[in-house]
Amino acid sequence: MQGIKKYSATIAAVVMLSLGLSGCGNPLKSDEPEIQVEGKTVFEAGLQYVQIEERKQSGVANDHPFPISSENMRTVLESLYISDTVLFKERQSPLFSAYELQTLSNALSSGLARAESNEDVTFVTIGTHKSTIAKERETNTGRVFYSGGRLNIIFGKVRELYREKDPITNQPIDRRTNPLLPGNRAVDSEPDRRVALDNGQAYYIDPETGEERSDWIVLDIPTILATMAERRSSTQDGTLSPELREDIARNKQETSNLRDDMANIKEVLFEMSDKLDKLQKELDDMQGE
Repeated sequence: MQGIKKYSATIAAVVMLSLGLSGCGNPLKSDEPEIQVEGKTVFEAGLQYVQIEERKQSGVANDHPFPISSENMRTVLESLYISDTVLFKERQSPLFSAYELQTLSNALSSGLARAESNEDVTFVTIGTHKSTIAKERETNTGRVFYSGGRLNIIFGKVRELYREKDPITNQPIDRRTNPLLPGNRAVDSEPDRRVALDNGQAYYIDPETGEERSDWIVLDIPTILATMAERRSSTQDGTLSPELREDIARNKQETSNLRDDMANIKEVLFEMSDKLDKLQKELDDMQGE
């Protein structure tokens, strides 16, 4: 009997979670913060920021200031995806949320246009992303600069789960002692997640060790822009606006991911139902003796 209660409760929980998946909407209903330029700070909202700072490691000077439109910057950022394993199946999902794209496309464009050759643009953002069960807040942090004809991003965190409290002590996390740091030229941050490379994207190779950096990507902007433009024109009606094409492509990907999640949950429910039937049969046999 205890076994039946256990599986019944589990099935009920899974059913509630599966229903919750279908009702996921956009959590970012509030107005997006405005981009404000004050001194070296380009954008700031709580723990989130985009700022220009002096680079701490010596090396080849950056090709700054670097002019890039916010539209092109958004396209480059939209091309970045990560690979995840969800319910034993690998899939790709956008690195940045819609809120992060809007904020970073404007702020990074402004920051790179104002930065000097000895300065980088660093950022911390917190976005809401869909997970297997519900939506979660995740953080991206990075260091951005243009050098050698390529845009470089050194990540500190790649869609890392954002917590306000310690999961063990339940005490608020002090960000003065546990800051959300951008990437560092000298040390690989070794993020748990990695960017899934596409056309015009590559991981940086350390010239001293010959090894690939897991946190540092190098982006060829013309190649990325051409690739994205070609895909949009070949998969969508030419009368649609670029913004609408992007929304359709993103929604298709999210719908496909959701469909996969629901299919996997159905398999889990089927297994549990089979086990419940066996337990019921064993109980009936015991009562018949």
